[in-house]
Amino acid sequence: MQVFILATVFFFFFPAHAAAQQPLTQKNLPAMAEPAKNQASASSSPKASASSQGPASGTIKKAAQDELIEFTTDDEWSIKARYYPPTKSTWTIVMIHAQKKNSNEWSLWFPYLREAGIGYLALDLRGHGRSITDPLGTEKKWKRFAISGANNEYNQMVRDVEAAIAWLGTKGISENSIVLAGSILGANLAIKTAAIHPDIAMAIAISPALNANDVLTVNPLRMAYGKRPLLLIGGTDRERQYKELILLNDLARTACGIGNVTIMLEYSGLGQEIITKYNIKKILAWLDNPKLPPVTLLEGEEGELNAEIITED
Repeated sequence: MQVFILATVFFFFFPAHAAAQQPLTQKNLPAMAEPAKNQASASSSPKASASSQGPASGTIKKAAQDELIEFTTDDEWSIKARYYPPTKSTWTIVMIHAQKKNSNEWSLWFPYLREAGIGYLALDLRGHGRSITDPLGTEKKWKRFAISGANNEYNQMVRDVEAAIAWLGTKGISENSIVLAGSILGANLAIKTAAIHPDIAMAIAISPALNANDVLTVNPLRMAYGKRPLLLIGGTDRERQYKELILLNDLARTACGIGNVTIMLEYSGLGQEIITKYNIKKILAWLDNPKLPPVTLLEGEEGELNAEIITED
């Protein structure tokens, strides 16, 4: 069988490695300082200019900016987000950041998505960024969240993603035109939420883990994700994360179908560190054609199985 691996520097074809792993927790990743209020409003204001890291700076007409929105989860958390409606594409991406981060983590993506006419909703998960008002109306940040337990606040963040999906529904955007994209903890949340919502079109998981603050991925992939496209993205310079990525890739290919799973490897990086203006273009191209061509196994003259790619007209 042929495995398609995209890489910026060169291609990797490594066997999967399975090993018992410690969960990714808040201690594993550096914290990102909360943005100052004036900085947050400037980056989100309709008057703000497009990111200097965006596509063809200085040559593309300035695109419309996203807007700040707010919605409430079914357990009464107030969630803040940035929203841009789809203009040329059928897709809208729900963007789920990593632990200790916020929606600004996706800033490099925004001008490319707007230029492509792809909609997005980048939320601040509960306890992060601007979403720090709990159901009692008091301020509560991620530092007070338990990092273990099947029902801890990190697992409850699925409700934040579900509230984002429901809010998009009020704008006429159906689940089958929604892509869930997440980074580290957000990648695990994307996989878990997609498993719960079978009508979600597909998911993009950047540096997913077997366990991120007790948000797990193995059972959602194996038992509920189904035959839908999945893009896995990771770096190769951190041994544990790389082994877990390869393990999840092998599991997904078995559970979701080989043609539905694509893996993109970069030489180094974790989460949004991996993303550049070059591989964003590859990711957007994947959205247009997320499934690999069907593979037919043919019996060789000496009994070996040879893989032949059959393209469709």
